[in-house]
Amino acid sequence: MKIRLVLIDGDEDYRKRLSDFYIKNYQDRIEILTFSSLDSFENNRGNKAIDVMLVSENIEDDLSSYSEKISLAYLSDRDLIERKNNIKTINKFKKPEKIYKEILNVLADGANGDIAYKFNDGNNTLVEIFMPVNGGAGATSLAIAYAKRLARQGIPTLYLNFEMLNSSNIFLNGEGNVGFDEIIYAIKSKKQSVSLKIESSVLKTSEGLDFFNESRTALDMLEMSDEDISVLIKELQGMGKYRHIIIDSNLNPGSRLKVFSKFAYKIIFVFDDTKQGIKKMSDLNDALQIMENSGSIDITNKLSLICNKVRDVNNISIPQTLAVRDFVKNYNADSGDLTEILSQVSFLENLR
Repeated sequence: MKIRLVLIDGDEDYRKRLSDFYIKNYQDRIEILTFSSLDSFENNRGNKAIDVMLVSENIEDDLSSYSEKISLAYLSDRDLIERKNNIKTINKFKKPEKIYKEILNVLADGANGDIAYKFNDGNNTLVEIFMPVNGGAGATSLAIAYAKRLARQGIPTLYLNFEMLNSSNIFLNGEGNVGFDEIIYAIKSKKQSVSLKIESSVLKTSEGLDFFNESRTALDMLEMSDEDISVLIKELQGMGKYRHIIIDSNLNPGSRLKVFSKFAYKIIFVFDDTKQGIKKMSDLNDALQIMENSGSIDITNKLSLICNKVRDVNNISIPQTLAVRDFVKNYNADSGDLTEILSQVSFLENLR
């Protein structure tokens, strides 16, 4: 989708700088038309449909006649002003990349769910899901390490955390303050374009890994139903932007696991080298076999079992019924360094 953007501002230099940047860097995503005034816009707009209008707050004309058909925002030189005349404001001196994100947000809020954001028509996205079998197994560390490894190789990758108590911001840093709760709202409201909200909210690490800020409160994650999860994964796949979506989720052997099994290319269960971890993995494995034999789930052909935090790789007792794919030794490292160390572990390459 190519967004048709109108910029109305009396500052000719500003219009040219922003227009030149988008023409150079976003020519496949934005068609920008610039005008010095609303009169100039009306006299020269032609018959083209307009998606978004950015109007300088210094222009005092009444914009109410546009608001029903076009997504609007004021451009302001003041950071603390959020709305004017009940219309969202954007700081005009933000980096052009950030203004682009704001444009997507404005469009998403006014799109009524009927505009999709698509990068290509192919659907080659692989969904891989990491889930811990016991507490403290380290599934998040392994999921992020794997995602970072893919991103460093230039593979378009998104890390997506569905845990209620999300700790991924300890490991991931990106520029932006929009929380995942805004995406949840977009899905539930059915009045916003989910794909636009995704693209306006996603952050990027220094490795090139895309991710979302955690929700503002942990309780927001409880609002996500199985249907909401399905909608989000379908939207992400439909965008065609990512080769890999790495999902980090709590283990729920009920309906949520059935939803994941429908989308997953692989499901990675992580347990640690403790009696409790091994027993829980063994019990879960037996339960999944029963569920699959009854026809209630199709999962065992997608499973990979990883025993993490192994104290002695050469001396570990695992039941023969568990087909453990890899054993990862216990690394003594702070959380900030752990994913960097794990991303160099060779077994991650074989997950693909």
